[in-house]
Amino acid sequence: MPADARAQPVLITREDDLARAALRLTEARRIAVDLESNGMFAYRATACIVQIASEGDVILVDALKTSLAPLAELMTSRATEKIIHDVAFDARILAEARVALANVRDTSLAARMLGRTATGLASLLDVELGVSIDKKMQQHDWSERPLTPSALTYLAGDVAHLHALRDRLWTEVEERGIADAVEEETRYRLAQAVAAAGTEDPRPPYVRLKGIERVPEAELAILRHLAEIRERHARDLDVPPYKVLAPDVLFAIARAKPTTLDELSQIKGAMSGRRARALAPDVLDAVAVGIEDVTIPDEERVWFDKPRLAAGVARKRRAREQRLTKWRKDEAKRRGVDEQVVLPGHCLHDLADLAEVSLEAIAAVPGIGAFRVARDGAALLTAIAEEGP
Repeated sequence: MPADARAQPVLITREDDLARAALRLTEARRIAVDLESNGMFAYRATACIVQIASEGDVILVDALKTSLAPLAELMTSRATEKIIHDVAFDARILAEARVALANVRDTSLAARMLGRTATGLASLLDVELGVSIDKKMQQHDWSERPLTPSALTYLAGDVAHLHALRDRLWTEVEERGIADAVEEETRYRLAQAVAAAGTEDPRPPYVRLKGIERVPEAELAILRHLAEIRERHARDLDVPPYKVLAPDVLFAIARAKPTTLDELSQIKGAMSGRRARALAPDVLDAVAVGIEDVTIPDEERVWFDKPRLAAGVARKRRAREQRLTKWRKDEAKRRGVDEQVVLPGHCLHDLADLAEVSLEAIAAVPGIGAFRVARDGAALLTAIAEEGP
């Protein structure tokens, strides 16, 4: 039977205790796994708590007090299924702790491919199982210690019902014949997450700002310097950059181009809070430098200047994408499944970009899966052929 959310979870803070617990869990047919980090409170997110529920009990691993190394063999074992809600984030954080995952069932992805519109854990538990979970600690700083009794109860509740949710969703997945699509997309997302683990975003801080491509040239250099000082302060303070200055405040400062503290104080949010006020002199310096030197290095400009395709190439790509989109929509309707089951969006875009039109090239697209090539290869070849059907 599923682990009882009301049962007192076992908190593990020692590596030897974790090793013994992991050994016991290797006997389980499947386990539910969740992870809490400090991503909303630290410059770089790290694992704080790992929750694991077998079909009998729940353990909570304090990742700030013990290495997660004893979990490595269990998590990579294909003999034990891991039930996770939205594998991408957890897989990346675990990979950075040198713990890999294998044999994963992602309940969030299964729900999405079944056509559910609300795929958050709380929403799914409510709709699918009639279970209501406490959401009051969703934005809690999980690096805080000690863990209170209410925190332990919350943590256990996140995994206690995943077994039942997995069974409910996978029954429908099997009935609708989409298990191959769900499993392939899970492998793809897992691989993407692991590849991203421990890597730095190669883009300069200002290029990462959403909407940067629409910023007027006169403001771009100012934003470049503003984002750099925000990043530096965030790193020094060990907080997320947005907690130093919010993105919309950066854009507002670049537009207003303040030269005095009084002018800066007129911008909403620019001097709100201790961190922003301490940063004010650096902000004014960044504005002054950006006004004086509007140069954007060529090696940085390529990040947000989209390469312009030759007119003929661009038309060909658009036509391919339109044909693939229409085929996917028609096929999904014919089969009575979600369009992502027929062809995930990332596969569609990669197919539209193919330089070579062949089954081999199609098969090499990440996440497409051999089953799609076998079933839909001819249709995909037709859709990406230059003249179309």
